[in-house]
This record gives sequence, structure tokens and C-alpha cells, in this order.
Amino acid sequence: MASSRKLILADRLSGELIVARLAPFCAETSPPARVCVGLSGGLDSVVLLHLLAAARSAFPFQLAAIHVHHGLSAHADDWAAFAHGYAASLGVDCQVERVTLTQRRSHGIEAAARSARYAAFAATGADVVVTAHHQGDQVETVLLNLLRGSGLPGLAAMPLARALDDHATLLRPLLDVPRSALLDYAQAHALSWVEDESNQQTDFDRNFLRLKVIPVAQEAFPALATSITRSARHIAEAQALLDELAQSDLPQCVADDAFVLAAPLSPLRLRHALRHWLAGKGLVLDTRAFDELWRTATEAASDSQPALIWRKHAVRRYRDRLSVTPANVQPGPVTTVAWSDAAPTAVAAWHGQLTWQTVEKGGIAARHLAVPLTLAPWQGARTLRLRADGPAQQLKTLAQSRGIAPWVRSMTPLLLAGDQLLAWPGVGVAAAFQAAEGETGWWPVWQPD
Repeated sequence: MASSRKLILADRLSGELIVARLAPFCAETSPPARVCVGLSGGLDSVVLLHLLAAARSAFPFQLAAIHVHHGLSAHADDWAAFAHGYAASLGVDCQVERVTLTQRRSHGIEAAARSARYAAFAATGADVVVTAHHQGDQVETVLLNLLRGSGLPGLAAMPLARALDDHATLLRPLLDVPRSALLDYAQAHALSWVEDESNQQTDFDRNFLRLKVIPVAQEAFPALATSITRSARHIAEAQALLDELAQSDLPQCVADDAFVLAAPLSPLRLRHALRHWLAGKGLVLDTRAFDELWRTATEAASDSQPALIWRKHAVRRYRDRLSVTPANVQPGPVTTVAWSDAAPTAVAAWHGQLTWQTVEKGGIAARHLAVPLTLAPWQGARTLRLRADGPAQQLKTLAQSRGIAPWVRSMTPLLLAGDQLLAWPGVGVAAAFQAAEGETGWWPVWQPD
């Protein structure tokens, strides 16, 4: 009876599950979609590759595998050899990618290894990268994130599919399949696999949950895995709705690439929209950092300019707006540039380029550009007369009247000819150097990298 159950399960996995979940990501193309399996050599990935190899008869796709060699175990070379040989036995090419864990001190071994794996996956050039995460992995992820105080995105845990990069999709077709079902499948097909001895080390948080906590909890709650994965799906749906709400709120909150704290939303919606906006810029702050950002942004004196430094970036407030900038916004050095038929000039020392636009009024006359030009750091006390009949204004006054943030001032060089200020790129041109009526005027614009 048990043997019959295993064979039925094997047919279900190979026929109904893998094909149904892979097909939407493998549209009929020429050449066929490229699918790459993350093959560690353990039970889960061995079963996954076997399933995918069988699925090739259902619809066309190019199947390959990648084994990431972390070098953390004395058996790592043996695992790589096993993965390569197993893939070959199924007629699948397997790439062995050796990686170095460069962030293991700051992020921990588990996180550094995971980061290295996904970087290797993204480098395969595949259209779909498939991993063997199963129901047990999902349960562990939910519990880990719960114990770490994660919000809804963490409790939603791993999605079935997500973008790996601009080209590839990461797919986890076994995410709701119990590991026991994978073991049944492997035994029914007489598959072999390797065992990673580190999976028994309870000093790793995930292993401690798997080996010590979950088995005890399942004694009282036999449906624990099913219940937790169902809750994760509900949370993922709730998060998706909140993301839709944030997306609809952003037009009220964002202007000129800055987040407007005075937007007419409740504090709760404003906080959520801010998180969404920051994530869109690649900044996913932990709870403590986000709470500190919110506190300083909403409570600091109106004339102050608080900033939260987060790794290589900063979130800075000017007036009622937040902007994301590099952590270091120091100006560049005095640099000589040449104007050559309005061609853009890249200036590495300033991390940007000087570009030009033709304008009917207010641009620089070409005759004033046929001299050595200089980019120099901003000086608030310097003056700029924008109209011949107008006053000479200090750059600081001009910046304040136009709401130009201090870090923008620092990162935008002044354009000089000798010791004379021609223009503050993107803001204004000195009247004495502007083109006459009927003469082409050139408007300088500074574009940071």
C-alpha cells in the first residue's frame, strides 16, 4: 500500500505540479526558454532536477543546472562532483560556480552564503532560475522572521515567484510541498543525494528551529506546517493590498523625486507610503532605523536638516521633503573643462556630467564659452545677477528662495570663466554672459551620476 502511495505521489509531482507551475514562465519562444536549477546535491534539489528533466517531454525548454561551491565544508569538492555527475546522468549540463563569502563577518555565514548563491544564479543568464525550497523551508522562514520582529513582508516569507533581476525570474515550484513528499518521490525513483553535515548544527538559527522547536510544536499542533504556510499566503495577500494602497498614495506624496511629509494622508498611510517609496529606491530599512527616520523627520525643528545615514545612502530632510542621496555629498575639486559644440562633458571628480541645452532666452552666448572653463565648489556668498536690470543675489539667497536643498547645492558645481561666475548650472546664467536676442543661448545643466 505504501509503495502504491509513493508512485501516485510521484506521478502527481511530475505531471500536475511542475508543469503547471513552470509553464507560465516558459512561453513559447525561439529559442526555447532557458531554465536553470540550483543544484546543491541534497535531497530537495535532486528531486527537483529529476522532476524538471521529466517535464521536458511536456513542453520545450532548455534545462541546465548550477552548483554553487561555497568551500565551507571539507566535502564541498565531493558535493560538486556528485552534482555534476547526477546532472549528466539526466542529460543536463551542470555549471560548478566557486564563490568567496566576502560578507561573512558583517552578515553571518548563512546570509553571506545565500547572497553569494543568488548572485551566482543571476549570472547564469537563464530566463527562469528554479530552487527547491519546500514547505518546511517556508515554515522556518515564517518563524524566523516572526521571532526577529519582522513586519508583514517578512511574515509573508518566500513567494512562489519573484524577479531575480531585470531579466530572470526566480521560481520555487515546491514551496507548498512537504519534505516528506520529496523523500517519498526520491525513494520511489531510487534517487541518491548528499547530506550536508552543517544541517545538524543547532548553532544556526534555522537549524535550531528545524531540529529543536518545530518537532515539539508539531506534537501539539500536527497541522502546524500547513497552517503556517496558509497564514503566510494570507499575509502575502494583505501585503499586496497594502502595496496597491501605497502605489495609489504615492502621487500625493512624491514631487520632484522627493517625499513630501506634508501630504494630506493619515500618519499611518504616510508611513506606509514612505516605506514603499524608500524600497523603490533600494532602501529597505529595519524597524529601528525606519522609526528613527520617522521620528527625526517629523519632530526635528523646521529649520533643521536631519539625515539618516543607511550604509552607502542617506535620507535627508529639507523643509517638508525627504530625499535619498549618497551618504557622502562632499563637493568635487576645482576642475577645468572645455566646451566643444555642446557635447556632454563627464567629470569623474564630481561624479556627474555637464550637459547643454539650447534656449531662446537666458542661455550663455557661445562666444563666452570659447575659453577655458572651470567647475568650482558652491559658495553661498557669491553673487549672481540673472537680469541686467535686476539685483545681484547671493547664491545662498537664491537657493533658499527656490527651495534648493543644501546637498544639491554642494553636489552642483559652479561654472566659471577665469574668476568670473558664468552660471550656476540648472539654476541661472549671469546676465553679462547671456546671449543677445536672435543669438543662440546655451543653458548648462549638471547631471549627477
